[in-house]
Amino acid sequence: MILCGGNASRLGGTEKPLRDFLGRPLLERLIERLRPQVDALVLVANRQAQAYAAYGDPMVDDGAYRGRGPLAGVAAGLAAAGTKWVLCVPGDAPLLPPDLLSRLRTALHRSGADLAVVHDGQGRQPLCCLLPRRLLPELLDFLDQGGDAPRLWQDRYRVAEADYSDWPRWAWSLNTPEEWTMAESLLSQWKEPI
Repeated sequence: MILCGGNASRLGGTEKPLRDFLGRPLLERLIERLRPQVDALVLVANRQAQAYAAYGDPMVDDGAYRGRGPLAGVAAGLAAAGTKWVLCVPGDAPLLPPDLLSRLRTALHRSGADLAVVHDGQGRQPLCCLLPRRLLPELLDFLDQGGDAPRLWQDRYRVAEADYSDWPRWAWSLNTPEEWTMAESLLSQWKEPI
């Protein structure tokens, strides 16, 4: 699932996944990076439904939990998924690794954990994770109890960390105009094919 439902308040409320990044919508780059790694994609978006629908992938919104933050989107994506495991990524990640799913799976299997999360070398990226659909009822209960912080919800489980200290930290999320500009500059010089 690609979480596209944020408010982007630090970027003037712009729809980040649809915003131009190096000459085309950031969402196109995300889809290109994910499609070889997964069987299907689900877009979780609360605004601009027509623009997201144009990409041809199933789309859902946060439903009754709208306005409750990214965990509402995670719940919607898990509910819409047709697989036992779901790879979750934020819609503002400019450079997802080509081995994201395999590295998360490896971390999960090595540790026997309940879910796997990216660790960027300085901390967890809680929205870059591999989740089992079986956690959906517990996530809905967490939301019903007023919870909304991804880290707090994940801390209820055994969490495996996929080490991505070798990947640029700016690649996981863009929140400000300065971060956006910096990422465009750095990615335009990136040696890996993009």
